[in-house]
Amino acid sequence: MNSRRLTLFLSLLFIAIFSLFISGCSRIGPVASSLKIAVIVPLSGEFSQIGEEERNGALLAIEDANANGGAFGRKFELVQMDDKDDPVESAIIAQKICADSSILGVVGGVNAGDTIPSAKIYAKNNVVMVTPSTTSTELTSKGYYSVFRICASDVLEGPYAANFIVSNLKFKRVAIIEDNSAYAKELTDSFKSEFLKLGGTVLIEEKISQGDKDFKAPLEKIKALNPQVVYFAGMYPECAQIIKEAKEMGIKSSFFGANGIKDTEFIKVAGIASEGTMATSVGFSLNKILKGPDFVQRYRNEFKKDPTDYSVFAYDATLSIIDAIKLAGNPDRATLANAMHNLKFDGILGSTSFDKEGNTTNNLINVYVVKNGNWVSFN
Repeated sequence: MNSRRLTLFLSLLFIAIFSLFISGCSRIGPVASSLKIAVIVPLSGEFSQIGEEERNGALLAIEDANANGGAFGRKFELVQMDDKDDPVESAIIAQKICADSSILGVVGGVNAGDTIPSAKIYAKNNVVMVTPSTTSTELTSKGYYSVFRICASDVLEGPYAANFIVSNLKFKRVAIIEDNSAYAKELTDSFKSEFLKLGGTVLIEEKISQGDKDFKAPLEKIKALNPQVVYFAGMYPECAQIIKEAKEMGIKSSFFGANGIKDTEFIKVAGIASEGTMATSVGFSLNKILKGPDFVQRYRNEFKKDPTDYSVFAYDATLSIIDAIKLAGNPDRATLANAMHNLKFDGILGSTSFDKEGNTTNNLINVYVVKNGNWVSFN
């Protein structure tokens, strides 16, 4: 055999051996990919505190699911994305997720302004989205089959507050401050309707905008009318500043808000002026729920702080998708939305399912008050 033939022979032999090696590897099969769930929340910007709380709750749910063996021989993975509480950014992220078929479902967003536009995109592409904290009824009134809400809606929270103020506090004269968001408008409308039915009187309604810093003008009008209570519909940054200014102006009225202010950041910003502020919030005091104390301890161990309502709802929102994936028996988007509509699962907040519009059937609402620098259950 001459040198040219020897070279050709050795080359063919190498190719044959390499082909056998590759063939053997292919029979071993690829490593199973993870089951991806995305959490889309503001991790930067004004509402990053809430976003982090929801992200942390989702992380715990993923950890628990994997500790219990995952599903279909695969582990769950949480994909984290920052929507900055911005409608444009939220929509861009939604488009990216819909284009990535490896992501099976979405947990998010925080506020109606960014959640509702992105929900339309998810629904169009049949991607399951479960929001932990968007309470606007508009989200689930559009017939979006793959969109769900794990918390109670504004249509329930506003009337609950009105009943509590009249029945428990015995107040009949209220002033209302509302920011310019869809969330605040719906909350105000539902509160006012019920309050008037109960014989209450709305003395004045003042509109503000998110981002405002000076509230002297509306507060002077309110001070002159001396309401028993000021009902605030909006988010904690503005409410904290309003209450600080109100105390400085000598306003004696009680202040009552909703889940938009029930956050530890509200107390940090308002300081001592926050004492006595009341708020409804979706959920319930964790020490009164069977699985609550254990969740609190595990959250403290993991994140070195106490969980909030946002953490709990994000945990249950993530768990609902995890359990629906298992119920579907096939980890793909096509079957997941159907499984969500047939799902009944036991989360931190108890037994939960969704109605035909995607609303939770487990409508928990409680009243909290700031006492000694902490939000505690009023009762």
